[in-house]
Amino acid sequence: MKKSDSEVLQQILERLLDLDPPIKKFPVAPPDPAMAIYFVDLKDVCYITTKSDQGRNETMFVTYKNEMFYSNLGLSEIEEKLKEHPHFLRSCKYFIINLTKIRGLKVSNARDLWFEGIEQPVLNAVTNTYLEEFEKRFK
Repeated sequence: MKKSDSEVLQQILERLLDLDPPIKKFPVAPPDPAMAIYFVDLKDVCYITTKSDQGRNETMFVTYKNEMFYSNLGLSEIEEKLKEHPHFLRSCKYFIINLTKIRGLKVSNARDLWFEGIEQPVLNAVTNTYLEEFEKRFK
């Protein structure tokens, strides 16, 4: 009997949650100006995106509570810092995604992803350039 896509996805997510990531928190701009630095829990982050396509040089961390935290590091710099983190994957030019927070996907020319706690999907979150690595992580 062939397993459904949702069953396979659930098994993969359970295995990923068992891995102990080397980095657990990431420094971002503080929400309270009294703080010098704020550390966001990476386990809470659904995806990281750049705003360079909108003429801004900042990167946004979006959590499952739909909170947004900002960093002045570029997406490539963040990707490099997270390269040993098993839960994070560069999925297109503008996104790094947390594989453990995906709750659904739509297959089209790219992959639209739904994340825990976020109502609207992230459109074109996985593009063809990164599709092979994305699919390999789910096998």
